Amino acid sequence: MADSPGVDTNRLSALFDVEHRARSAADLTTLRFVIVNESRRVFGYAHAALIEPAVTGWKITAVSDVASVDRNGLFAQWVERAFAQQKPTDDSAFELSEAALGEWERGVWPDVSPSQVRVVPLGLPGHAPVAWLWLASEQPLDEGALSLTEHLAEVYGHALAALSPKTRRRSLWERLSKRRYWVVLAIAVGLLLLLPIHLSALAPAEIVARDPDIVAAPSDGVVEKVLVAPNERVAAGQPLVALDDIETRNRYEVASEQLEVANAQLEQAEQEAFSDAQSRAELATRRAEVGLREVQKAYAKQQLDRIVLKADRAGIAIFNDPDDWAGRPVQTGERIMQLADPSRREVRIDLAVDDALLLSEDAPMKLFLDAHPLSPVAGQIVRVSYKPEVDDHDSMVYHVTARLTGERDWLRIGLRGTAKITGSRVPLIYYLLRRPIAALRQTVGY
Repeated sequence: MADSPGVDTNRLSALFDVEHRARSAADLTTLRFVIVNESRRVFGYAHAALIEPAVTGWKITAVSDVASVDRNGLFAQWVERAFAQQKPTDDSAFELSEAALGEWERGVWPDVSPSQVRVVPLGLPGHAPVAWLWLASEQPLDEGALSLTEHLAEVYGHALAALSPKTRRRSLWERLSKRRYWVVLAIAVGLLLLLPIHLSALAPAEIVARDPDIVAAPSDGVVEKVLVAPNERVAAGQPLVALDDIETRNRYEVASEQLEVANAQLEQAEQEAFSDAQSRAELATRRAEVGLREVQKAYAKQQLDRIVLKADRAGIAIFNDPDDWAGRPVQTGERIMQLADPSRREVRIDLAVDDALLLSEDAPMKLFLDAHPLSPVAGQIVRVSYKPEVDDHDSMVYHVTARLTGERDWLRIGLRGTAKITGSRVPLIYYLLRRPIAALRQTVGY
């Protein structure tokens, strides 16, 4: 029998293998991995995401090429909002359209996803979808790939429905009536849940310099050479960076020549002023021009003297590979390196917005460094950013600054680890249910 248009034997072989993996998946985690990753063998795409029903609406439960989904990430937020805006009422497959999206979704799209997005319902024909498969690619799927997505959509929908947990509706009173000791156990658990404990949160942290000197470009130019090595101790007045001086030196020489010309013109005007009224009238202009040229020359000389950037104080030069700077153009004020005092240190912590209730000055903190995990260092929160910002992983975090109250011989700038921030005392039940309650309020709105 002839193959379907656009479907070759390799695709069919991959289809049978992926279908077998989906049907033999032992749990939902394995099945979700197969759906978003193994499907690439059948029809190519840049990335895929699985969208499943939540308490209200739909949420991402799996993304290709990553182990877990960051619900606070930019990609997850964009996919869920775009899906909610364009999901068809008849539960049919659709292509994501820019015209049907909001202003924020249209602006974020080029940064998080390729231009072609197809969303396929997973489920049996005639039934409501149990999930949706989000496929993003640079080019539209061909006819063969579209037919295979329809087939796999039924397979995946059947597998998801088979692995969904079955709820049993039994009242608490019926279970307690069979075993009286459950009442005693419930009382004990209730008392345990009232046990007061400290709120705490873990966040990535790094030891950074406190109040470092910024070595920046004094003017537009090109870095000729970095004269020190990264993390090298430097003395006050030691040269750090040499900038290309061709343009600056030329400006100084031109300013010097212009000053000499202005002085010559002033001298000529003074000599002619004895017999020429017009020359006497031009004396003030000539003197003003000489003053202007002197200022220009002085400024050019000042810029020439700053071609070599020197250390204002002793410390450690903090920057990346010096080869990255050689020959690189810089703008006025662009930071090249930091000059830090190794004895003046602080801790920078990136705290997730979910733990914002712990943010308070003077809160205690412990720093567990990756290099010394068994030797925590005590500290105290001294400053918290006014509003959260997006970090390198597209997550919203608060930038928290802490001061170390403990000292170790091996502490140095650049060490990384995990900070544990401790808050006020709360009942154990609140500690356990704090995140679920916050998630429920964000979802329901009450």
